[in-house]
Amino acid sequence: MFMSLLLAHSSAVYNIEEVLAFHIVLIGKQWQVGRHLSLNVSEAGLLFVTFAIPLVLILITMPRYLRYLSKRGMVVDDVHKSPPTKVPSPVGPILFLGALVGEVLTWAFFGTMVPVALIGMAIVAFGVGIVDDLFVLGGMTKPLLLLLAGIPLLVCVVIQPSLYDPHLTFPVLGTTGEHFTIYTFLAIVAFPVVANAFNMMDSFNGELSWFALLTSVALLFGVALHWFFTPGFSVARVAATLPLVAVAGGFLFYNRFPSKAFDGDSGSLLLGALFAGLAIMDGVEVAAIIAILPAILNSFYTLSSVRGFVERRRMSARPTYIGGDGKLYASQDRSAPNTLIRLILLGGARGENDLVKDVTVLAAVACLLSGIISLLTWAA
Repeated sequence: MFMSLLLAHSSAVYNIEEVLAFHIVLIGKQWQVGRHLSLNVSEAGLLFVTFAIPLVLILITMPRYLRYLSKRGMVVDDVHKSPPTKVPSPVGPILFLGALVGEVLTWAFFGTMVPVALIGMAIVAFGVGIVDDLFVLGGMTKPLLLLLAGIPLLVCVVIQPSLYDPHLTFPVLGTTGEHFTIYTFLAIVAFPVVANAFNMMDSFNGELSWFALLTSVALLFGVALHWFFTPGFSVARVAATLPLVAVAGGFLFYNRFPSKAFDGDSGSLLLGALFAGLAIMDGVEVAAIIAILPAILNSFYTLSSVRGFVERRRMSARPTYIGGDGKLYASQDRSAPNTLIRLILLGGARGENDLVKDVTVLAAVACLLSGIISLLTWAA
């Protein structure tokens, strides 16, 4: 018999407490996982609220905000349509509002410093993004300013030393030694790296919103496993991850093909900074890196081809162009940046919707691998 499952000593009380013990025998090797799970009805309800309120808030406020942007003439060309259509932008302020409300609720319900740090990170990333939306920052200015997103992390770890563990946990290999200075330095550098990686995935209808939703769900899965299998890991950290999932889901409703709203840099940098902060504080860095691998590769291709940080609105050539049939083709211009999209189009022309589906499949595969990494890390 390759696998046997023993469920031992379970008792039902009013606050739904169970003692779960799993004994798994796989190819003659016994893996034993034990964890005392305690989640009462009120905590489950609070988890639902931290997800539902941001989601509903975005869904009901977005239409009025889109009308406001249109009346103010704050629209941009959807350049991948022929002829180009006008789309309201940026809707980053609504995404910021949803994330802010979700994290404030998490802090009010659970009293941990995790959402406080996330709020600080969100303010910095959103602030840098909205300034870039309105005035256009230089290619090097944005990543340098995004380093400031690490300041809330440093401040909050002084107040709550257990805010994050200065080590990495790998599947099979286990946990590295603690190196607070080195880890903290890398954590701060991660904010501009991840935020810009998200930003560079924001080129087509639904591309970023699908990517953000899939990666945030993969992140939530890893955090939930970490909580389930690690005694002392607070359920508040699961709650702090839910607003990101809600914001990404609400944004997808309006950003999917054909897009009714563009987030602008204020939205993409916000989503990336929140993702980075949660991965660091929740100790799921390895799985998080695997989940966003398509964005990391896209950033690497782009930066290596243009030889540095260049504001995309100031690039001399675009990586794609629209043919007479309305499909997208890879640019033959040698000065055009190499992007993940351009590499996909080298295999043949695509319609925008089909192209985004290809990118979404890549993201889904990466997130599936991330989930496997999480299982091997925490459940094994």
